Amino acid sequence: MVACSHAPLDATPEGAVKLFLDDMEAASDDPRVMRRAYDLLGPASRANLEERAHHTSLLQGRQVAPWEMLAAGRFGLTFRPKTMKPMRVGDRATVEVLGADAVNEHASIVCIHESGGWRGEPGLPEP
Repeated sequence: MVACSHAPLDATPEGAVKLFLDDMEAASDDPRVMRRAYDLLGPASRANLEERAHHTSLLQGRQVAPWEMLAAGRFGLTFRPKTMKPMRVGDRATVEVLGADAVNEHASIVCIHESGGWRGEPGLPEP
């Protein structure tokens, strides 16, 4: 008997973006989900949050984890995604996220392929 196995959602750029957006939305109700969202970020975004966490730890006098720097709801979309269109070039991709009104409801998210799957680089502000 052959078992069916499905590829993980982060096996595609659009799957990784969907997972990240779902986790950011769920984190409003369960802050522990923020770690999962952090794990879906690319190396530049993780480094940015690690630097922010380091500075915040120094200011607060307690250890702050990098995923605690993600604010629930801040990196989500202001619209409900209807379609996601990836444009891949090697180990990089840009996912165009479109809502019901594609003119006013759209976002572009850069993704990087790592050994564990695709990871998003949502363009965080400099620390």
